[in-house]
Amino acid sequence: MKSNSNQALRTKNFLKKAFIELVHKKGFSAVTVKDIVEYAQYNRTTFYVYYQNIFDLVEELMDEMSEAIQYNSMSKYQSDSRVKVTELTTNSFELLYYIYDHRDYFTLLLLEDTLPHIHRQLPEAIFSLLKDQFNIEYGVSFVDDYSQKRYMAYGTAGLILDWIAKDFDVTPSEMTERFIRILNTFARGFVIKEIDTH
Repeated sequence: MKSNSNQALRTKNFLKKAFIELVHKKGFSAVTVKDIVEYAQYNRTTFYVYYQNIFDLVEELMDEMSEAIQYNSMSKYQSDSRVKVTELTTNSFELLYYIYDHRDYFTLLLLEDTLPHIHRQLPEAIFSLLKDQFNIEYGVSFVDDYSQKRYMAYGTAGLILDWIAKDFDVTPSEMTERFIRILNTFARGFVIKEIDTH
């Protein structure tokens, strides 16, 4: 049974990889199921075993990536721990390393004819994390927490997009250092709320 599920996972990964490459080549709106299966060297029947249509594949792919963004943002932290910004290092965040390792997907953000709603995915995933998982200790007495976290999420996503657009001109480690320097300008630390482990 396990080998069957491994085989299914492998097949789906090949289909998704083929799809991503085709979107880069042709644009999302031009990609067909026929294109995907020919590129991945499968038949149409195999595609329909796993997906009803291309939008079904896109939904699964984007759900996986949203979960990965959240996981790689939280993997270094434990529930109820307090983290000082001054103690952060280039090993404090996994997200930028993950984005770099999966740049075939994240460079889709640069395309005009790309996956539906992908441009909102990164900032919204970051905002959801900040809102649900972090109590930030700001450097001033009063902060509109909701607005600050919105600003942080979209600012962070914007800097990441700039990094992607510059063809990853610095290493993930150097990008992490930039984010730490920015955090140091307005926050003393943060407390991790209860981490959702499912």
